[in-house]
Amino acid sequence: MVDLASVNSAPAVRRPAVELRFGDADAEAWAEALVSVTVEAGIGPGVDAVEVIAAAGNGGPAAAVGDAGTVALGYDDASAEQVFAGEVESVGRSIHGTIRITAVNGGAALARLRLNRSYEQQAAGDVISDLAGEAGVATATIEAGVDLPFYVVDDRRTAWEHVAALARRSGCWSYFIPDGELEVVAVETGPAVQTFTYGEDILGIEMAEATPLVSGVRAVGEGAAGSEGDEAWCWLVKDPSGVSAEAGDEPRREVPDPALRSADAATTAAEGHLASAGLLEVTGRLLVPGSPAVVPGATIEIADAPEESLNGSFLVRHVRHRYAKGAGFITLIAFSKAAGGAGGGLP
Repeated sequence: MVDLASVNSAPAVRRPAVELRFGDADAEAWAEALVSVTVEAGIGPGVDAVEVIAAAGNGGPAAAVGDAGTVALGYDDASAEQVFAGEVESVGRSIHGTIRITAVNGGAALARLRLNRSYEQQAAGDVISDLAGEAGVATATIEAGVDLPFYVVDDRRTAWEHVAALARRSGCWSYFIPDGELEVVAVETGPAVQTFTYGEDILGIEMAEATPLVSGVRAVGEGAAGSEGDEAWCWLVKDPSGVSAEAGDEPRREVPDPALRSADAATTAAEGHLASAGLLEVTGRLLVPGSPAVVPGATIEIADAPEESLNGSFLVRHVRHRYAKGAGFITLIAFSKAAGGAGGGLP
């Protein structure tokens, strides 16, 4: 007799579940009309987006520009997990009887915002929070980051680009979590949100190792705030060695940064830039059955691949969830291997 308690309870075939809520239509109306939904999410300053294709017609779901909504994906044998929250950016219609809806989250609001503003005696996290507030973007965890005696936001770059640059300078990643809030945190390989096993749930995998773009970094600041006190941030030092820091090996790439006004800030910036470059040394893509738990900034595990170099823990830089009635639910993951087992900076 078969011991039913020892049999894996997970079904061999799982039926995808999709819950869309945009405009006044409920999830059931969207489920009936849905043709496909694609969710793209990644590290800033890329803008997350959702594309929904649905059948149009009398009584079918409708959405208008500005409508708020959410997307949840999963399987019938488990609850669907929310993977996106945002607002409808555009609505397109065709003579083929379909509507195409594009929705974006707060990354789009930050990408549209350009302003000129200066900050004095603020941490990078304070500047990021202020920019998010200016764009009407909700925030989750925003790490303090480096201290900035003086920092200028100018309209040559979008607010989202400034946020990503400040995060990188602080050794952090910036991205939006599934509920639509901005998060800026130092990213390190931690417990895997999901393990993918060769021969079980891996549809495709590829990985590339590249010559390091940067072997070392020397961050060079300008001011004397560290050595002469906070009020000396506006002084330009004759010898920048006191506001410079090195990370990595020779030869080192010099990165001048006027916002760095102390040795501590220069150290953090140098380490962040080096870690950022290190994330491009080993990169790959993984195609798996739909995995809504995988989000930007998360750690995944790959196991039992025939090539040992394909196994291990990796950091997720970008994820694409796609469900289509004719093709099912799949997830494409772009990942990096963190140098030294820890991540930081932006890829």
